[in-house]
Amino acid sequence: MQRSIITFLFRWVIILAVAIGLGTGIFLWRYQSVTQETELPVALPFVETQEESPLGEPAPRDEPKEESVTEEFQEEVVAEEPTPETGTQELPSSINLAVPFTSQAPEANWDLPYQEACEEASMLMVDWYYKGVESVSVKEADQAILDFVAFEESQGLPVDLTAQEAAQVIRDYFGYTRVEVLEDPTVEILKTHLAAGRPVIVPAAGRLLGNPHFQSPGPLYHMLVLRGYMDGQFITNDPGTRYGEAYLYPFDTVLNAMHDWNGGQVETGAKRAIVIYP
Repeated sequence: MQRSIITFLFRWVIILAVAIGLGTGIFLWRYQSVTQETELPVALPFVETQEESPLGEPAPRDEPKEESVTEEFQEEVVAEEPTPETGTQELPSSINLAVPFTSQAPEANWDLPYQEACEEASMLMVDWYYKGVESVSVKEADQAILDFVAFEESQGLPVDLTAQEAAQVIRDYFGYTRVEVLEDPTVEILKTHLAAGRPVIVPAAGRLLGNPHFQSPGPLYHMLVLRGYMDGQFITNDPGTRYGEAYLYPFDTVLNAMHDWNGGQVETGAKRAIVIYP
């Protein structure tokens, strides 16, 4: 009798576990299907122009500077220019920049350094966009991340980069002469940059993004790229998942999760974002 009860309970435990597993799988499948089936605006390639920026001046790109990354400038790279003023131009209802995508683990190897390579993947994606790259193979992306990490290690940089450190690395590694760190940007400021053809790199408290494709509980610190917006959502390239291409996050989710490294106390870090001027 006791054995029969144990067998009965065991069978129900198995049935319950299977039901939960199926339910979770169906939820994720439906969530991903909705995201993938959303009709996105046409992806626009980068077009180099000499039009004035919202700050009233062209943003040229010169040859790389011969500078090294040291602690001396880590607190000095916040742009002094004012952020773009909103209200001076009517923004399009939607925009989608053709930023090529890579996961931070292109070969699906999430060991080091890939599990910490969201910063590198995000910066590379924006650089590829400005160079007119339409797509990057898995092997090319993998090697690009390894080369970037090797450079940072040669400069003695930490694994987790603050917004200021990331901005200076962009200057040194890619040669961009103007990289702006936005302080506490609003949705309108972010949309203004995107409408002007500039992707935005966002440091974030990864667990506040609520992405169901992240391995639980999600990354403590994360970076991703805003490439456009539509219907109250940012269109992003999120390197933290292989499903991250053109991934949609609501405006409020991005602003709520936007936090700088802050010595590991990410959820109380300042709200900052990074914009590269080509």
